[in-house]
Amino acid sequence: MVDRGTSWRQGDLLASEALARLRLNEALEPEGECFAVVISHDCDIPHPHEPYIEVILAKVVDRADGTPDPQLSHAKNPRKLHLVYDRLGGGSIVLELQHAKRQLVHKEAFREHATRFADASLSEMSKRTLKQWLAARYGRPAFPNAFESRLGKRIRGKEVKRRIAGILKPHAEHLVGLFFDLGEQRGVEVPDGEPYALSITVAYDAENGASAAREAAERVAQGLQELFTEAYGLPEDADEIALDACEAVPDTHMTLADIRRVDQWRLEYLSLCDDEQENFLPDGAAPARGKARTQARHLFIGSLLTRLPGLHHSPI
Repeated sequence: MVDRGTSWRQGDLLASEALARLRLNEALEPEGECFAVVISHDCDIPHPHEPYIEVILAKVVDRADGTPDPQLSHAKNPRKLHLVYDRLGGGSIVLELQHAKRQLVHKEAFREHATRFADASLSEMSKRTLKQWLAARYGRPAFPNAFESRLGKRIRGKEVKRRIAGILKPHAEHLVGLFFDLGEQRGVEVPDGEPYALSITVAYDAENGASAAREAAERVAQGLQELFTEAYGLPEDADEIALDACEAVPDTHMTLADIRRVDQWRLEYLSLCDDEQENFLPDGAAPARGKARTQARHLFIGSLLTRLPGLHHSPI
């Protein structure tokens, strides 16, 4: 068995020869270089009541600029993650993880055959991203079905939620999150003819490109107001969704009380194929050029959304 003296940790990579010995390569796609990422919690790896080590088979991402896809980084997409490993000699490796590629390895087989790929490691920030992505798998309850259905209303041939994506996409690098507040209707299936009273907060990065970020968030807020008015009418007339407020707010002004009251809205087309995942809202993630301190704050916000009681970051 893997005992308490083991050096294996969550995020470690299995060397390619170990994949063959553990017969994990049988589940791999034939093209491209692949690794297995250990995703079991550090405490579960040596625990005697946990008979398996959980891994995800991950392929190397070959992008021209050597960077992760911005829409798949920082745990934005609940099904796929581009995770950056630092090479010991310099440079990096970007791996694509998918929950659908999870495998269980019995600890006896793992102890006998697993060898670590020692040429790459995760930074502390990447480790936090991995943990957040794994937690979000089961920590993102949906909005009420009636609310989701109303966001599926078509305006000029497109669903409202797709039009939200179009508004967000040009400004995504400046946004920390989009937060929906349904007040007392949170989790409630309201009947036809009764509107959901909605307030939206567009949270932007107050430290990196502050003025540009504020302007981008204000444009998003204005675009959302216009969209909801077109789709559902003015708040006093709406019988589906009444958008009472939509404001651009710096992330530094959001309190823990604010975060507990709202749900982070992430665009996830549950009924569509993974090829249509380009329009995901950042999930507590910093812009790509952000400083580590800002990234840590945003990841903290994202982690709160999965860990605090009564707190949701929900898909549509």
